[in-house]
Amino acid sequence: MTSPFPLSAATVDYVDGSTRVYAIIGHPVQQVRSPQAITFELRRRGLNAILLPFDVAPASFDNVMTSLLAIGNLDGLIITVPHKIRARDLCSRVGPLAEISGSASVIARTADDKWVGELFDGMGCVAAIRNRGVDLEGRRILLLGVGGAGAGIAVELARHRPAEIHIHDPDRAKAMHVIERLSAHFPAQSFSVGLPALDGLDVVINASPVGMLDPERMPIEASRFPSHLVVMDVITDPAPTRLLRTAEESGCIAVYGREMFDSQIAGACDFLLAARQVGVNDVRFDRQPARLNQSE
Repeated sequence: MTSPFPLSAATVDYVDGSTRVYAIIGHPVQQVRSPQAITFELRRRGLNAILLPFDVAPASFDNVMTSLLAIGNLDGLIITVPHKIRARDLCSRVGPLAEISGSASVIARTADDKWVGELFDGMGCVAAIRNRGVDLEGRRILLLGVGGAGAGIAVELARHRPAEIHIHDPDRAKAMHVIERLSAHFPAQSFSVGLPALDGLDVVINASPVGMLDPERMPIEASRFPSHLVVMDVITDPAPTRLLRTAEESGCIAVYGREMFDSQIAGACDFLLAARQVGVNDVRFDRQPARLNQSE
């Protein structure tokens, strides 16, 4: 029987007793791209390192994380659905985006064996949209889902001064809580909860998992979209989701989850590697709180 993964010295000689280990924690993890992409980036930078996928059910999260964080050659974790909010509480310090959103997408071990976290989803989302030539200032935006990724995206959206940010989540109380947190940091920004008419919007972003396990589901009901819309789905696999297929069929700009992911690889690796070189109190975060002030 021929293996679909042919082995050679070139494919395995970089794993040895000195290999530094990273992992992505989620449930499920079959769709994640981090094992290939982050391992490649770390190796490109000259590190003997590998990132592994770990499928951790919510009920097992606390026990698994207690054991994982005690592993001496584990230097960092990428956190994905549904663990970003709980991961933030594992950290001794977090960056401003993680602090405001209440979630973390990357946690890193420091030189004194503490853990620090930051959220990169918002940066990646906005970068992916802007890479398509779309300026978010003055735009009317609908954000679908404010779990760990969605809350972070909302923070980064607010930094770019859109005209309106509408938030829809099946858990209305959660959406209201996120808006309360955001309003304290961005008092001049217009926020609302609900589903406005699509023709009164400029950008629609799906930050929910709807469409990941069932690719025919959509986070909103629509057979077509107004052609002026920019539609983004943070889901990386399947691609395209039905949401993005509908957007493309409607003549919209469709921004894929892989574009968001690719836009945050370098920043996440920078954070992981820099934190390992210093003590917890010396970790520098790219986004200092003063830079989050809309009056800047």
